[in-house]
Amino acid sequence: MSPIIEVRGLSVVFDGFRALDGVDLTVERGELRFLIGPNGAGKTTLIDVVTGLTRPASGEVLLAGRSLTGLREHQIVRLGVGRTFQTSVVFEELTVLENLDLAAAFRRPLLSLARRRRGVSETVAEALETTGLAGLADRPAGVLSHGQRQWLEIGMLLAQRPEVLLLDEPVAGMSRAERERTGELLTSVARDRTVIVVEHDMEFLRRYASQVTVLHEGRVLAEGSVEEVRGDPRVQEVYIGRRKDDAVSAGS
Repeated sequence: MSPIIEVRGLSVVFDGFRALDGVDLTVERGELRFLIGPNGAGKTTLIDVVTGLTRPASGEVLLAGRSLTGLREHQIVRLGVGRTFQTSVVFEELTVLENLDLAAAFRRPLLSLARRRRGVSETVAEALETTGLAGLADRPAGVLSHGQRQWLEIGMLLAQRPEVLLLDEPVAGMSRAERERTGELLTSVARDRTVIVVEHDMEFLRRYASQVTVLHEGRVLAEGSVEEVRGDPRVQEVYIGRRKDDAVSAGS
């Protein structure tokens, strides 16, 4: 494998607060990488920088050796990086198929957008099949379940043919069955692409992550396999231990 995403010395400052402080990170092609850490650790900020939503104070991000630093969001998308947000963003009044077709149109020439589409493109058909939404293609997105909406959003990314998908808490609010289906979907997607997931669900992480990066106070605290990270005393102290303390507090 070879690196697809490289983060070098990345720092982000908001009104004097260092949200990221010299982060170094390398993600190989074909990885299903999970980013974890306490609230405020810098996970979403890191994704925001990779996708061009936030500008760093210093450092750079490379995609297959090409610097993304300073590029606009749409330029980064065209280079092959797609993301989802914590809140699903789909067009509720459009059908599942229309949402996917609209997403796929991002890569089509302007002239082709003026022509009436005939049939379903190969890219959209593959997205429907991969996400398991083919049977719902003609249903309005607004009637989908929470999990199905998340799968549609992932499908919309796939329709843009990205090399890297960045997903921010994709299983939040899902049922157990939906989480399992999502894990299977991400595993399938990672066979051909690189997937980076911000997640708090430790059971989901244990079942599906190939590599884990732990952030704490804007820095990389630990990195490795799920078992290596779980066995790191620093992680137990600042992340897993904190979650147990929160649970005790909530029950008292």
